[in-house]
Amino acid sequence: MKEVVFGIVLFLLFPALLFAQQNQPAEAKPRLKTVLDFKDELGLKPAQVDKLKVIIGDFEKAAQPLRQKIASQNREIRELLEKGGDLGVVKPKIKDNFSLRADLVIMEIEAGRKVDKELTPEQLSKWRELRKKGGK
Repeated sequence: MKEVVFGIVLFLLFPALLFAQQNQPAEAKPRLKTVLDFKDELGLKPAQVDKLKVIIGDFEKAAQPLRQKIASQNREIRELLEKGGDLGVVKPKIKDNFSLRADLVIMEIEAGRKVDKELTPEQLSKWRELRKKGGK
């Protein structure tokens, strides 16, 4: 059921996100906070910090080309729509864009699970609370 709700929300928000993100310069987009931004609150040990840096770094390295492709496709789709482009051309581009976005979400979930495994039960509980409060 959660997947269905997530899919519906993603579907409804996509057009707004597609155009809103493309109209912002890259430097205006806020950086998402990671577990490392809360290392003091979580009481992370230096060894944990080192492992988490690798996990987050690997994720960012893998995600960057995907984000660039998504952004490029967003611009292309927006231009096609602004010009009244043929739906037969636009439709597969939107489907491919959604597929890339899904890949990115899956990569983020996988990285998040790796992060969670590096935390103690107490740290994990606190980290989940911080995310609920909007810390991430």
